Amino acid sequence: MEKYITHPKCVAVGECGLDYFRLPDDIQEKENNILLQKEIFVSQIKLALKYNKPLIIHIRDASLPSKEILESFDLKSIGGVLHCFNADSQLLSLANNGFYFGIGGVVTFKNGKKLVNIIDKIPLDRLLIETDAPYLTPEPHRGTRNEPAYTTLVAQKLSQLLNLPLKEIEDLTTNNASKLFAI
Repeated sequence: MEKYITHPKCVAVGECGLDYFRLPDDIQEKENNILLQKEIFVSQIKLALKYNKPLIIHIRDASLPSKEILESFDLKSIGGVLHCFNADSQLLSLANNGFYFGIGGVVTFKNGKKLVNIIDKIPLDRLLIETDAPYLTPEPHRGTRNEPAYTTLVAQKLSQLLNLPLKEIEDLTTNNASKLFAI
């Protein structure tokens, strides 16, 4: 494991986190699954801290427990990104713990209003653009395979929503990514 995490091309630990979207129906199985996810998540956080690597966090239907775990550690030195940020306002305080917010195709969706309505609450120095290829393809390509080239559509939408020039969105999100991943 150490040879991989110390390799120069390894810039982060992840994708890790909590996903409660499809938990088992059986109560005992569900509780065991949640405990196991939390245990693994904590071990991945410790690994990131040990090797001074940022975290790439996946959160689905588990905002509060994820936030509680993340806030139980001092992660300012490594930070991370909330991958495909789910627009849960209670997670915005994680910016104070070194986290960035990854914005992808959802911001272009007609049903992405929750994200659209919170986008201006994200500090600009914590904003990232990302793809979740092959998923979450931005409009007008929704329903097809996502690809990194479509991040331009996300940048254009952010430019509109934040009333900033496209070049400024491109520059600040590129600079943010460079800072976070030390590249």
